[in-house]
Amino acid sequence: MPDNLKAGITDPCRYEPGVNRSDQDFAAHYQVAVLPARPKAPKDKAKVEKAVQEVERQILAPLRHQAFSSFSTLNEAIRPLLKRLNERTMSDYGSSRLDLFERLDQPALKPLPASPFVFATWKQAKVNLDYHIEVEKHYYSVPYWYVRRDVHVKSSAQVVEIFYDHQRIAVHPRSSVPYRHSTLTDHMPSAHRAYQSQSKANFLAWATRLGPHTTTQVEMIFSSKPHEEQSFRTLKGLQSLASRYGDERLEAACQRANTFGMVGYRRLKSILQHHREQAPLLMETPTSPVLEHDNVRGAAYYN
Repeated sequence: MPDNLKAGITDPCRYEPGVNRSDQDFAAHYQVAVLPARPKAPKDKAKVEKAVQEVERQILAPLRHQAFSSFSTLNEAIRPLLKRLNERTMSDYGSSRLDLFERLDQPALKPLPASPFVFATWKQAKVNLDYHIEVEKHYYSVPYWYVRRDVHVKSSAQVVEIFYDHQRIAVHPRSSVPYRHSTLTDHMPSAHRAYQSQSKANFLAWATRLGPHTTTQVEMIFSSKPHEEQSFRTLKGLQSLASRYGDERLEAACQRANTFGMVGYRRLKSILQHHREQAPLLMETPTSPVLEHDNVRGAAYYN
């Protein structure tokens, strides 16, 4: 029975509260139920509140004037106070907390699960046109027929699992490399037809219409990805830049980016946002010849 905290209770309903998905997984792993207390109703778990009060009085208060330099020394100071608290006879029950635990709670305890609980977070995502979903700036593939459908993503420190309609449709090892793709071949459509209306030929035709510098940038984007479908998301971004800033500015931005070997949507967006495509390109200044004149002393004068 936890508090009705916002981080754990997604829907603070009085009768059917919604529990955080990660908390539900934790409860299912250890075979326990989560029954949150009502908002602003500490009497719902009075025994817990009373136990906290006793710990503050019997353990924290006696140690409040002492300073500890490590957890080990702090635990050594806490241990005898905790033992005394648990073995002290409670007048209302005629028994100590340790006696009640050994007589009532301990026989009812279940063994721990064979494997420890692995914490994971949940999020909802929509499958992009390139049949990938994004998790912390990394892209994971799903079977291509789930394009534009809403899925649930469960991500832990080791694994990313993707679910649709309560069925797991994909699983990937967790990757921390940003702006890269984890793609399974089985998820790709035959002949790389991930899009019904988009293809490499269509993007190159669009780039050719804008100009040679845009075409060069598009070709470099395609060459930077192991699968050409992974470039479609970036190229859709380029098309959005053309709609926002105009074809001429995008062509000028591509010229500047190509000159300095810069590739990708974020580089071009930065150039356009700061109007850097209008700045002159740095050209090498030709060296002026040394003039020979009677009024010019020359280097030999100072020898």
